Amino acid sequence: MRMKLHNRIVLINGCCLILLVAVAGHVAAGDAVDTGFPSALEELFGRRLVDAEGRNISTAELADKEKIGIYFSAQWCPPCRTFTPHLVEAYHQLKEEGKSFEVVFVSWDRSSEDMLQYMRDYDMNFLALPHGDQKADELKSRFGVRGIPRLVIVDSSGKVLSDNARGQVTQLGKDAYDRW
Repeated sequence: MRMKLHNRIVLINGCCLILLVAVAGHVAAGDAVDTGFPSALEELFGRRLVDAEGRNISTAELADKEKIGIYFSAQWCPPCRTFTPHLVEAYHQLKEEGKSFEVVFVSWDRSSEDMLQYMRDYDMNFLALPHGDQKADELKSRFGVRGIPRLVIVDSSGKVLSDNARGQVTQLGKDAYDRW
């Protein structure tokens, strides 16, 4: 059960206590608690992503991933079409090995249809920012992306583990994971 918590400040004999008051129900062990503050991943990507079929996926799906690739690319870009198969191959191998890894595609495509077709054509079973989402521009700025393809690896707190992961994946394939 998810619930919203509210902070309450109470003074008792000059001491300040901060109480977290649940508005509904109870919290069972292991339940996710919505504190009302966005997670580091929601700060990066917003609350929702999409899959290659255009279905909405919660950004919370990334919370248990140790490493997250942010892949800036587009179907109209020849170097992207050269690199994407290398990334897809490494991605699938890492998934088969049970590695805690996900990729979020940030499209520079001209339309949502182009983005989704590119994802399907190249078997990119990645998550993606919805086409045209303002978070794409924020990510480009934050990571200094001026050209594509570009692959940045972060951890679940948003800390950059590699800002040249494209070169690492090209050289090492799935073994690049151990360098991040």
